[in-house]
Amino acid sequence: MAGLTGFENAKFEPVGLVDSTGELHEFHFRTHLFGAGVGLDAFELCGGHPAGYKFQIIGDPEEDLLVLLGRLIEKMRRALSTKHLTDDEHGLQIAEQRVVRGRIEWDDARNGRVPLLVVDGREIDWDEFGRMLMSFEGWQFKLSIADKSEEL
Repeated sequence: MAGLTGFENAKFEPVGLVDSTGELHEFHFRTHLFGAGVGLDAFELCGGHPAGYKFQIIGDPEEDLLVLLGRLIEKMRRALSTKHLTDDEHGLQIAEQRVVRGRIEWDDARNGRVPLLVVDGREIDWDEFGRMLMSFEGWQFKLSIADKSEEL
């Protein structure tokens, strides 16, 4: 319908990438053709379902999907190179850079009344995130929301 000729739904093998702490993460890929674009998703699996780190890149459907995959993997490497949380004797804390990047998900345990955050590939409930923020009581903050295909 979009007038595309020769578009192939490529199947990519899983790729293992190491984060800043040396932990290996295995990513699986899925391609989505939509309207005037193609989306390439990368995700970890937990219990057979996408969970943990998830990434997406949008490209032109006429573009070589291997080139798009290369750009996605570079985006993933940049994201994996930074840890936003540290774990110490007081539990999880916001790392010294004082920047937290993550993803907003549905929290089944709270019937979606509050978000479940995924930061550094791990699920953080709203109460836990609030506890981490309290170490900055009196400080300012800036919240920026971006589409999952954009890089923060």
